[in-house]
Amino acid sequence: MRIWRFTCFSLFFGVFLSSVPELTGSAELSVAVELGTTIRIDTSAAHTNAKCKVCIRYDTPPLCQSSVVLRSDTLLDFSCAQPENVFTVQIIRDNVVNNIEPKEYSAFQKFNRTFIWNMKPPATKTLHLNFSSTGLQQIQPTDSCPDKHVYVLTVENVSVGRFCQNGAIRQVDVRNVGKLSLEVSGGRPLNKKVIGVSLGRLINSLANFHVALPERSSTQDFFTPIAFPENAETMWYFTVPHTYYTDVHILSYTVPTCLQPENIPTMKYTWQGKDPLVKPMNVSQPSVEPGNFNLSIKNCKVSGPQPPSQGLMVHFQISAIKRSRGQCEGDLPEKQVLQIRVNRKDPKSTCVLKLDSVIMDTITIASGNHFVLNSFDCNKDEVELTVNQTIECKEWRNCASTPFPLTFNYEQQCIPGVLKTIIWHLHGPQNSAMELQSPAGDLRYCPPEDKCNSIILLNVSHVNSGITLGQFCPKGTIQKIQIRESKIAITASVMSFNDRNLATKPFLTYSFTQDISEHYIFTVAPKMDNPTILATPAWPSGMKASSTVSWIVNLEPQIKSNLKFRNVSQPKCKEVHTNIAVQTVHAQTTLYSTKKDEKIKDLLVPESFYLNMTNCKSPTGAFRAMMEITLQNSTNKLLGIILSIVGVVLVIVTAVGIWFFLRKKKTNKAPPVSVYNPSEHAFLPGLHGIPKAQEEEDPHTYMYIDETLVYSHLLKDDAEKKENKEVTAYESDLRMDYSPLNNPALPERPVRNRENLVTKSKALVDNELYGYVQGQSSTSETPKTSEEEGHYETRLCVRGKSPDEIECTTVN
Repeated sequence: MRIWRFTCFSLFFGVFLSSVPELTGSAELSVAVELGTTIRIDTSAAHTNAKCKVCIRYDTPPLCQSSVVLRSDTLLDFSCAQPENVFTVQIIRDNVVNNIEPKEYSAFQKFNRTFIWNMKPPATKTLHLNFSSTGLQQIQPTDSCPDKHVYVLTVENVSVGRFCQNGAIRQVDVRNVGKLSLEVSGGRPLNKKVIGVSLGRLINSLANFHVALPERSSTQDFFTPIAFPENAETMWYFTVPHTYYTDVHILSYTVPTCLQPENIPTMKYTWQGKDPLVKPMNVSQPSVEPGNFNLSIKNCKVSGPQPPSQGLMVHFQISAIKRSRGQCEGDLPEKQVLQIRVNRKDPKSTCVLKLDSVIMDTITIASGNHFVLNSFDCNKDEVELTVNQTIECKEWRNCASTPFPLTFNYEQQCIPGVLKTIIWHLHGPQNSAMELQSPAGDLRYCPPEDKCNSIILLNVSHVNSGITLGQFCPKGTIQKIQIRESKIAITASVMSFNDRNLATKPFLTYSFTQDISEHYIFTVAPKMDNPTILATPAWPSGMKASSTVSWIVNLEPQIKSNLKFRNVSQPKCKEVHTNIAVQTVHAQTTLYSTKKDEKIKDLLVPESFYLNMTNCKSPTGAFRAMMEITLQNSTNKLLGIILSIVGVVLVIVTAVGIWFFLRKKKTNKAPPVSVYNPSEHAFLPGLHGIPKAQEEEDPHTYMYIDETLVYSHLLKDDAEKKENKEVTAYESDLRMDYSPLNNPALPERPVRNRENLVTKSKALVDNELYGYVQGQSSTSETPKTSEEEGHYETRLCVRGKSPDEIECTTVN
């Protein structure tokens, strides 16, 4: 047998060296025990029936047994070769009031060993155990630690928790008798980190845990003491980093049957500067809370003996997350009867909404209430706003026939989110009707199956019944909507925008009017570019029983419309059947009216018209209809345009003809001038002017005289006119052949018997040329004979060289 012998040890430093002989069937161990330390060697629970014994060699005879307690140096013999597999070692120190410095016993390094420090402070003091060097993390009672070092804290014989190193617990306060144990697995070297011990003021709780959460996202588990005593309390003090927010979640719990049900255990939270918050175990615990806080759990007095499984036990988690925070605090004006709903769209997102320290997925803020709204890690698109506003007008003198703009004055700019829906509840005077118009343009009916293709979709419905009148988009053909109802709800859904300023622009104007004849009246002005779609109220559902609707379709002059019934569903009626009627506005002519079981026909309407529909009193089935109106140019209008153009052309042609006629007449009225040219210089009348007379004393010297102009006024009857025309034509030819430049000889004419060309005086010439009035000379007193009255002579007279010399020639 080879024996490992103990060679040396130092008693002053408490270092023990041992020699363990590895002999077949036995082992020897020499142990040096430090003053104030007790070592207990005991058979482990798993080997209670093992035959291996431990013997103290110095006893006579040697005492061999299953366990032994050592308080001084001892030499041990084991009856088995590997006693570390059978025995466990406890190294105990009592009355510890100073810092704890774990010390290793190399003789027991292969054994599962437990280091125990028993603490008993003075009656008026509390022990503070500082774990800053190690940090503790609480674990389940059955769990182990990665480094095989498990701390167990017991207070008044109650285990308040099992812990591993490297956790967030920095300090534990215990009252009365306490015990700290460190369990180390065999073969593992002891972690010799120092645990600070100090005395402090007395506390009322069983134990206080001081937790410093790390500056990173983390989750820590905590457990109440095992076999929680009656009326006992445990507290946790949490230190939270700046900009970090904590969430509390209860993972599992059990509560006892309390003697007084009102004292059932609860979770009590306290934040600095706030009143305590008490939460039962079965409700949601505080979340996204900033700042340091305390948590206490107190057991009640139980009604009788209860099994351990029904005692107080709480397993909860504390999570800390760094978050960005937004806060909005304010009041909504009470006079606006306003309500804002803030909704978190995705429940799985990290966005958190809190109203007055309560986390909600949907928060409602009402008028007249002060609110504090906090948002954490919320992007703008993750939150939607829905605004409800009630507008009442009870007295006619305040609202009759006055259009009001429908807007929303968004004053709380700090409220996060995107404005998605605005709902106006319009309440008018009793027995009034509602009139809606769009100030930005007409409205377009939008069936549910169609897309609005706009940023705004308007929904009009009845407040009392909830029946939807229809959906409407901007830029359409509906000019006005009239509803025989005093309470209407208008919902504006924002389809594709996040600009809050749009809410300040009027969506609609509304006014309250006297009662109307129909339940609904739509005023429509179709356009040429696109068809106009119309549908009965509540489409695709049917109209309400006995309800009526009318469309006033206004067309431009000379425009026709094709009225097509795309989808009509007529119910079965017990008495009066449903009716669809089309009537022209101006002529008041009924173009169409349905009869029972008659197929609806499409119409070509020549002018503005009314489209009226009436549901029966007790319909079986739904009465609904969808129509399409398409405009086309009228042929009468085209013909009118053509006739107008032709008329204008005729007027222009007539005006030009009259102008030419008047111009020609004026030209004919202007008398041509006959001028004598003694100098034989040619000139054209009208181009060079009349030449000056070369002899001023003789102004009546002429080269040529147009007799037709001089004597034409003497012609009275048709025969005379005809004869005169023949003579004039001949003389005209003569004038055209005459040229003053060539000065040709005049044609020979017979001289009348009674004329003496030589003795004619100057006065006679003047009188004959200019003095005739209605065929009679002003100088001659002799009456004409009948022969002379029917015959007129034409003379051509030329002055001679002397003043009294005149030569005249008669031209027949």
